[in-house]
Amino acid sequence: MPEEYYKVDQIVSVQSLFGSIARQPEMAEQLIAAAERVAGYSDISELAPISALISRDFGYARGECIGACADAIARQPELAERLIQVAVKFLGEAGSKEIPDTVNAYSKVKALSLLLESLARQPEAFDLFNQLSMTLLGVDLEEAL
Repeated sequence: MPEEYYKVDQIVSVQSLFGSIARQPEMAEQLIAAAERVAGYSDISELAPISALISRDFGYARGECIGACADAIARQPELAERLIQVAVKFLGEAGSKEIPDTVNAYSKVKALSLLLESLARQPEAFDLFNQLSMTLLGVDLEEAL
């Protein structure tokens, strides 16, 4: 059980990576390498499978990290593609074998507040946030409009 919960701690530990890349994009590779070494994983597949025991907490942690990615995109929209690539690497894509639907459902509710805040701050970057949402949460924001 403690080993399973360590996966939650690992994913939480990369949350600040997105803001750090937005602040210092020229250091992106070094920041990513440091995150890999310190967090103890370099790809979401290393944390799979996510057991039902931790799916809620893991999903919430993943959602907070997705929100942090949205916040970083709001600060540096020109870095969106790179930030989304990093998010896929560390957080996994919606619908992938590493991210069960239950984990993704919990991720959605945690990501929502920062996603909305980021959209409100950078409405002209809607397409970038939609790409983030479709890739990581499996939700097309335009369908609702």
